[in-house]
Amino acid sequence: MSRLVVTSHRPWRNRALAAGLALATVLSGWGLFEYGRSRAGFDTLTAQQQQTQLSQRNAELMQEIVTLREEKAVLERSIQIDRQAYKALESTVGGLQADISEYKSELAFYRGIVSPKDAQQGLRVEAFDIAPNGVENGFRYKLVLTQVLKSDRLARGRASFEVEGLQDGQNKTLLMHEVNAEAIKFFSFNFKYFQNFEGDLTLPAGFIPLRVVVKVDPTGGNADKVEKIVEWPVEEA
Repeated sequence: MSRLVVTSHRPWRNRALAAGLALATVLSGWGLFEYGRSRAGFDTLTAQQQQTQLSQRNAELMQEIVTLREEKAVLERSIQIDRQAYKALESTVGGLQADISEYKSELAFYRGIVSPKDAQQGLRVEAFDIAPNGVENGFRYKLVLTQVLKSDRLARGRASFEVEGLQDGQNKTLLMHEVNAEAIKFFSFNFKYFQNFEGDLTLPAGFIPLRVVVKVDPTGGNADKVEKIVEWPVEEA
């Protein structure tokens, strides 16, 4: 006759035992790990303190970098402002020097007019300047007539110029009315100390200018005719 055996079934108990065993294993392993670190001289509290100090130092360094970058930006801006101020000052000084040079030239010019001991008395061609005016074969000219004298006598008369050069390899002379825009044949002058004449002239295509001959023909009195040859300025390459 068979015997029936009745046993209780508690699955939660087995699970609890398994979980407890796993926890014990983990704690045991962690304990062994900490024990090993302790035996090796590792101090968890000290490590945490060092980590905190390093984090603080890292934050301080980052802040220092930000500050240095700001200082660098300020210095660069200051240098830029100084450079701009220096350029402006340099430009101003250059302009003043140019003004001084111009004033000195004008002073020398007027001294030459009013001081007979510095120049021969009488009517003369003080200057004939010419420069390109930006138009093809075009130039801007300026003629300055002066007289040096002790009396108040006025200088009267006519003045003109001619341009000498080469055309197709041959010598050629162009009269004033053939080259100036207004087709003026001569200038009429009437002055005590000086008088300026300015205008534009255009040379024929292929014409090579060599010199300008300025002619002054005074009227009245015993004044002599004046003639001055001015070499044509060489253009810089």
